[in-house]
Amino acid sequence: MKRFILLTILTLTLFIIGIFSWLLFLNKTIASRLKERQFAPPIELYSAPEKIIKGQTLQKDFLSSTLVQHKYRQRDEGQILREGDYAILDLEQCLQVLPESLPDGVQKCVYIHKATTWQLIAIGEKEVVVEIFEGEKLEPKLFIELEPELFAQFYGNTPVIRRLVKINDTPPICLEALLAIEDSGFLEHRGFSVGGMARAMWRNIRRGSVSEGGSTLTQQLVKNYYLTSERTIKRKITEIGMALVLEAHVSKDDILETYLNVIYMGQNGPFQIRGYGSAARHYFSKDLEELNLSECALMAAIVNGPGIFNPFTKPEKALARRKLVLERMVTLKKITQTEFSEALATKLPNRPPAIQTETAPYFVDAVMNQMVREKIDTEKGLRVYTTLNRRAQFLATSAAEKGLDKLERDFKKIKERKEKGNLLETCLISADPNSGYIQALVGGRGYKVSQFNRAIMGHRQVGSIMKPVVFLTALEGLTPEGNPYTPLTIIEDKEFNYRYEGQKWSPQNYDKKFRNNVPLYVALKDSLNAATANLGIQVGLPSVIDVARRLGVDSKLLPVPSITLGAFELFPIEVLKAYTTISRQGSKIDLSFIRHVEDLEGNKVYSHNYKEEPSVSREDATVLTGMMKQTLQTGSGRAAKYYGFTHPAAGKTGTTSDTKDAWFAGFTPYHVAIVWIGYDNNESHGLTGASGALPIWAEYMKNYAGQYPPIDFPLPDGVVNATVPFTPPPQDDGKKTEWPESIELYFKSGTEPGAELDQEE
Repeated sequence: MKRFILLTILTLTLFIIGIFSWLLFLNKTIASRLKERQFAPPIELYSAPEKIIKGQTLQKDFLSSTLVQHKYRQRDEGQILREGDYAILDLEQCLQVLPESLPDGVQKCVYIHKATTWQLIAIGEKEVVVEIFEGEKLEPKLFIELEPELFAQFYGNTPVIRRLVKINDTPPICLEALLAIEDSGFLEHRGFSVGGMARAMWRNIRRGSVSEGGSTLTQQLVKNYYLTSERTIKRKITEIGMALVLEAHVSKDDILETYLNVIYMGQNGPFQIRGYGSAARHYFSKDLEELNLSECALMAAIVNGPGIFNPFTKPEKALARRKLVLERMVTLKKITQTEFSEALATKLPNRPPAIQTETAPYFVDAVMNQMVREKIDTEKGLRVYTTLNRRAQFLATSAAEKGLDKLERDFKKIKERKEKGNLLETCLISADPNSGYIQALVGGRGYKVSQFNRAIMGHRQVGSIMKPVVFLTALEGLTPEGNPYTPLTIIEDKEFNYRYEGQKWSPQNYDKKFRNNVPLYVALKDSLNAATANLGIQVGLPSVIDVARRLGVDSKLLPVPSITLGAFELFPIEVLKAYTTISRQGSKIDLSFIRHVEDLEGNKVYSHNYKEEPSVSREDATVLTGMMKQTLQTGSGRAAKYYGFTHPAAGKTGTTSDTKDAWFAGFTPYHVAIVWIGYDNNESHGLTGASGALPIWAEYMKNYAGQYPPIDFPLPDGVVNATVPFTPPPQDDGKKTEWPESIELYFKSGTEPGAELDQEE
């Protein structure tokens, strides 16, 4: 008997010691996390400031939605405009603000009170920005900018969208709704509720399934913040123990505030919506403190299952759960029956515009990649001010999705492959050539489908997209007769054999036909292989490589004849850099995804260094641009105007000989963009640059670049434009094409048609 008593005492002692040691371990874990101030320092990514330019055409409601997204409040007539407010004024009200300076043609104004200044945007017919004013004393400006906008966050390596809130900034009705449905005894228990657990077990037994957990709000916090979501007895016991320890360490207010900031509230692409602050913006496009009863009840409903009760995708279930929250609030006498009825009758929120929710995961990937290259320390948290234009990114993503869908509908082979799981891929990158800032990047058809970022990691054969390099090389030199090359210089488009290193090479045109003798600009705009190859060999393959390097190409290039037709691989971002150099009239700059980086105290730790380097002469680059304009007007890219893009632009189609890669690259004076189409497994798709990539490029440029004034390329000193007769192709493509009688080309001064005659006179 004594042995049994001693054994029992020893067992109980060891058990108590074990429990005590376990609680000490849990206490140490909790204390350690609290010492970290609850949250690891975030990496916050901000978009570029939204710019409004004089002469810009605004899409319907674009300005209002943009201002609301930037948390400006609209005020009605007669209301005082305070900091952070804006008002839409009619013509009479505009004249009261600017009685003398208002230009003709104004129909309305948007008046904005920023933190440090005033802005006024005067808008005329068809939503064209007629004039822009800024300052305490409003003065004309060419453009104004809104503030950068937070669009993505990372905590460690986890992509999260979180807006930290204080409990004092949370509407009391939101707290009442949350506690009513999740933990009505929160203020009474010490972390664990025996009654709540028993009620949950009884309901689960009655339903024959585990549908309720009976966890207190403190337990939910522990599960979300300290533990995994696995369902085991060991984890549940640990959860209860940590909840008890947490309640001993922290006040109820601190627990509730932490819960409001860490609870999972849904998904925005690859980014988790964490906390009430970000959820209020995601579901209602409001700050948390602005929510009303029906909205607070819906937030409390979503907590239980963000996927199940998502108001955008599961409205019926969201309504039912919201009703349950409201009924529980009536039962607990937190709201009246009248308040219940009014909240119950309130409609669910509409899905926010995609431009507000676009998190640009491929762009974020490129930003992080650049931060690694620049050796920027991320351990202590950062604010990264990126070059992302959210509108451009949304339009780029939309154009890529729309283009792929159409290709998969219209081309039988591509449709059949999709049905077998082989998906056609794309990438699109665009930049502002004046700054080198990349404004949009689409690295594939969807980040959920594939995280491989083709825009910066895809090494693909470029084909005809690099033919302009050959023609630029020619423009830098002289013909065999010793004359400068011009757009009208005649070159041979004939079949020929080129022998090198024991091999024979004989390039063919895409249509298997030859044109004999053609002007230089025709060979480029119609993408004639034989003429281009002959020209490249004539000017020298090492010289072609030299020009490519000066434009910004870093990948391996070999001086073999097929290089003239792009039989080598580049990264899409290299193609963008080369075309950016051409669009800048030969001045090369580094491209960047980052404007600058600050630590969380506001100290600048990195700034992109804008540095331009003369690469090729302004005159030669401008003459080349004039020939590339004909690609879009009368050449292989002329279908762009049928897709709706009609602004002055220059570009080039690109198709590899095996039709595995299709490209289009083009630019206006203020925007440059490239598109690639292909399969990751390198199968042939049968598309050309014109049929595959051009429609996506034109759709994007129509919607983004098309909003700005149709400004043509400036001509530097030493370059003139000249109108020359246009000769239609000798072999019609079977389409009824209306060709112009004459076209405009650029020439270096003294080489334009008639220049020699003028000199003689």
